[in-house]
Amino acid sequence: MRIINKRDNKALIYYKNNFYVVSEACNEFTDHDKETLIFKSSPTGVVDDYNEVGGGRGLTLDEVLNNINKYLYQQEG
Repeated sequence: MRIINKRDNKALIYYKNNFYVVSEACNEFTDHDKETLIFKSSPTGVVDDYNEVGGGRGLTLDEVLNNINKYLYQQEG
């Protein structure tokens, strides 16, 4: 995995010949209820489709980036 850029709560990564945006969001009512999701994107970070291809609740951006293979849903090919 290669991190193209990372700012605040979002990262653009290159992994297994695909580009992804990994985005962390907090619940507006609690600071500790995080959700980090992975979306397929263009090489410039424009999300292709907002159907997530990985991630989950209770995860931080760094947790997902540190183990992308674990949090990316199984991909074909």
